[in-house]
Amino acid sequence: MSINHLKWIVACGITLCLISFSASQTGTGPLILQEMSWVDVQDYLETDDMVIIPLGSTEQHGPHLPLGTDYYEALEMSKMISERTGIVVAPVLLSGYSVYHSGFPGTLSLKPETMEQVLFETVQLLMKYGFRRFMFFNYHGGNNIVQDRIIHRVNHTTEATAIAIGHGSPFQKSTEEEFFDWHAGKSETSVMLYLKPQMVRMDRAEKPDVRFTPRMIELRRQAEENPELYHVLDQLLFVPSETKKGGASHEISSNGIWSLSDPKTATEEIGRETVTPMIEAAVRFIEAWKKAEE
Repeated sequence: MSINHLKWIVACGITLCLISFSASQTGTGPLILQEMSWVDVQDYLETDDMVIIPLGSTEQHGPHLPLGTDYYEALEMSKMISERTGIVVAPVLLSGYSVYHSGFPGTLSLKPETMEQVLFETVQLLMKYGFRRFMFFNYHGGNNIVQDRIIHRVNHTTEATAIAIGHGSPFQKSTEEEFFDWHAGKSETSVMLYLKPQMVRMDRAEKPDVRFTPRMIELRRQAEENPELYHVLDQLLFVPSETKKGGASHEISSNGIWSLSDPKTATEEIGRETVTPMIEAAVRFIEAWKKAEE
């Protein structure tokens, strides 16, 4: 190797290091609160008062997806939004309200009032530093009641403003979905193939044996003529076994998957098509809110 060749390699290495350092300094990646120093937070608050709090869960997601599926989905999508907007993401909880999944080992669950209190105390402390606009990115249906409560509490008892930007958001359009492909099935497996493919065990994916109660079957039959009855059917599903409605996870599904579709048909592309509109909608909202209160 010639001296000139060696100098060229060294120069290229230095250039790459500088580019990498520059990118890290200009904030081209997501901003995660736990990865920032207090100085970074102080600097951030000089120009912005927004923060995204992802809401997920630690609960069974069939034999092929990790317990932290909802947590990772909420976090990864929040990070994508952060990359586009420069808004800080502050993960607070690994768990959500998931008691109806506890028939399968590993599921963790918080009472709604416990979860709400933890989130509210987090908001209070973040307000102390100067954060004033709070956005919750939820990706677990069981958390909807908590999200509604915390947003109402923040907006009605503090000077801050809170809004939902994930599931439960007023501007996130509901997408067409197959009936009863609600949990760890084709759709959610596709999302994980897009966001966290290394965590998906497609060799374990299998269509579940779904066991609806006679009451559920009759309500679904009648709902074909009177769609309003689907709202009654919804109240029988994803509920603790103690309610005796037969709607807990282990009562409905043989393996924890809530789907009449085959999760083996999931693809990364379907996941991308699911995630992208949610990210775009959140980014549009954030940019509009920024301009509205400059």
